[in-house]
Amino acid sequence: MYDVRWHAAGTGAARALEVHAADHLGVPARAVTSGRLCPRCGSSAHGRPWLRAGGAALHVSLSRSGPHLVTAVADGPVGVDVESVAAVARGWDAALVLSAGETADDDLARARAWSRKEAVLKRRGTGLATPMTEVSLDREQWHDLAAPAGHVAAVSWAGPAAPAP
Repeated sequence: MYDVRWHAAGTGAARALEVHAADHLGVPARAVTSGRLCPRCGSSAHGRPWLRAGGAALHVSLSRSGPHLVTAVADGPVGVDVESVAAVARGWDAALVLSAGETADDDLARARAWSRKEAVLKRRGTGLATPMTEVSLDREQWHDLAAPAGHVAAVSWAGPAAPAP
C-alpha cells in the first residue's frame, strides 16, 4: 500500500519526504533521515531518494513541477510523478514515449502517458535511464492522482493492488 501527499509551494523535497514519512509511520520527524543516491555513479547529489526511520528503510518517491511537490511513501517500491500538460505538449515526441500499440491523441492524453510512465520508471528504480518506449502501461500498476489545474499526476507501486486515491 502507498500513501501520497501534496506539499505547500516552497517546501524542500527532503523536508517534505521526512515529514510525510514521519506522519505515515507515527514517529517524530527527527527520527527520520533521508538523502539521494544515484545507482549509476554513486553520487549523493542526485538520484533516487532514500529514507530511514527508526533503523528501517521505507520506499519513497517525489516529483516537482513548478511550485507543485508530491511525495509517496510505501512498504514496497513506489514511484510518483507530476507533469505540466503544457510542458509535455511543448516537448512531445511520440517516438520517445509510446510503445507499440499505445496512442495519445491530445495534450492531456500525452501528459498522462508521460506521467504514468515516469511513475513506473521511478518505481522500477531506473528513472529515465530506461526508455519510456520500454514501458507498456497495460502491464503495469498505476493510478492517476488528482492534480493541480494544468497538471497531471500518477503513482505506481509494487505489491498488492491499492484502492484508487
